[in-house]
Amino acid sequence: MKNLLNCHSIGLHSFPISFENGLYKRIFYADTNHCMWKPIEVAIHPHHVDIKITVLEGELFNPLYEVNKEGELVKKFQWVSHILNGKGGFEYLGDERIKQLSNKSYKAGEVVIMKACELHTVQIEKGKICVWLIEETIPTCDYFPINYSPYDLSNWNADGLYLEVDETVKQKYVGKYLGCVPA
Repeated sequence: MKNLLNCHSIGLHSFPISFENGLYKRIFYADTNHCMWKPIEVAIHPHHVDIKITVLEGELFNPLYEVNKEGELVKKFQWVSHILNGKGGFEYLGDERIKQLSNKSYKAGEVVIMKACELHTVQIEKGKICVWLIEETIPTCDYFPINYSPYDLSNWNADGLYLEVDETVKQKYVGKYLGCVPA
């Protein structure tokens, strides 16, 4: 996996720490210019593996959702990962109703564990730095690359996103957190 500036959204950066048995540990760093304060800036999504999120700095909001006929009508998309495929995008599949289940916040030192099939997005207060560790674990449920958004993502493009950087840039952003990452 590559060190990426503007991963999924402007001001959100992703730095891999390790890769063992097909599973990554990586640090996400949202700088003060991030757009993650916008509602559903990153589409509501599942993961291909179970994940453990540990907040290293700041406060991370983790809204959880479920498909629910009583929920809000949103657009449903199949996601093709830009990171995994070199180019990506969203294919519109129709509309679906989803319901927000919770919007818990997590501060430095706090942990949330999520199954691959759980739907979520993340939010961060405007102008605030937030740093978190993602540890992938073996999935305990099936993954389908289905994302949800109130926005039309059919014409989404990766311009300005997924900018590969070297280890020097990675150290500048996350060097001080590397001692906090469990082996």
